[in-house]
Amino acid sequence: MTKPSAVNIHRTNPPDWFKQADFGIIIHWGPYSVPAYAPVNIPDYGTLIKTKSLGYLFEHQPYAEWYGNSMLLPSSPVAAYHRTHYGNTSYADFAKTFKQTAQNVDVQAWAAAFANAGAKYVVIVTKHHDGFVMFDPHTKNPYEPDYHLNFDFVGELAQAVRAHGMRFGTYYSSLLDWTFPHLPIKDYGSFLLGNDKSQTYKDYVWHQWHELIDRYHPDVLWNDIGYPDDHHLETLFKYYYQQVPEGLVNDRWQQFPDWMRTSWIRPIFNLVAAQVIKRDQHHSNDLSEVKYYDYRTFEYRTDWPQTNRYFEMTRGMDKSFGYNRLSRPEDYITADDIKQLIAELRSKRGRLLLNVGPDMNGQIPSAQLSILQQLSDR
Repeated sequence: MTKPSAVNIHRTNPPDWFKQADFGIIIHWGPYSVPAYAPVNIPDYGTLIKTKSLGYLFEHQPYAEWYGNSMLLPSSPVAAYHRTHYGNTSYADFAKTFKQTAQNVDVQAWAAAFANAGAKYVVIVTKHHDGFVMFDPHTKNPYEPDYHLNFDFVGELAQAVRAHGMRFGTYYSSLLDWTFPHLPIKDYGSFLLGNDKSQTYKDYVWHQWHELIDRYHPDVLWNDIGYPDDHHLETLFKYYYQQVPEGLVNDRWQQFPDWMRTSWIRPIFNLVAAQVIKRDQHHSNDLSEVKYYDYRTFEYRTDWPQTNRYFEMTRGMDKSFGYNRLSRPEDYITADDIKQLIAELRSKRGRLLLNVGPDMNGQIPSAQLSILQQLSDR
């Protein structure tokens, strides 16, 4: 059984600001906002993970921010869409377009909309799995040194958010980065064990996390998927708490040893993963412990376990986090449902982290903006 590490200092008694923060916003915005597509005629992620195989889930990924992986799976809806609409256009071409259109963003308008909706904190995706960095980093990608925005978008947003009285957090994809050598993700083996295990990548992640801490002093370190097999992780946490005493980290820092990243291990890993998922479906109130966290994070999950831990439930307004231009009115959660969800979560030590997915020009789509406006009387 996994035993939580003592390095995370706010697990049982987080800062007051977090206890009072019942509602936050997470923003997914990047090169994937250019094609802005994922299939919509499928259930949401929370339903898919319970009812379909892992292969089906990755091939029919409802998250538009996964476009860069989905387009590599020949029989996926995204691959068919890409062939029809973009032909031989590469994902890197989307990044070039995005670097230009991103300059149109108005972070002051974003912050005002979030504050008006009653958000207490805002988390920005600073690097998703596609590897594109959403600021002007000092630590450059060794394979794609220009694969980033050419202005300090993260810093500008942090300043705007804090000026409106909200806390500011940074999301960073530590385990997955598709600009480094990796396997196309089509099952859990390639998902959690197919990443780059080189020291070059481990150093890259280490230095970029330190840059995020030093430049922005984020109130939340929001990691996704996992962290490379690097024994320095606890040192990173200690440094973070020194710099941001009231800062918290989420729970997605799981590490798998590098010896598991071999071709013969992955089929075994897939079998075990399938059994774990099946077990969780039948025991939804069980909470598997993890080693590192100040609070737990669930995704598109309404049957969260009864727990004395502080937690967060995150979801999109529709079935995606990144902007999906094909989302229909029936794909969106209503403002009334959001209000009810926040109230229910609050009673259980939880909070809602609701996604906003702007278009490639930085405009919040009208359907999403309307929902935010309807939350102002909460």
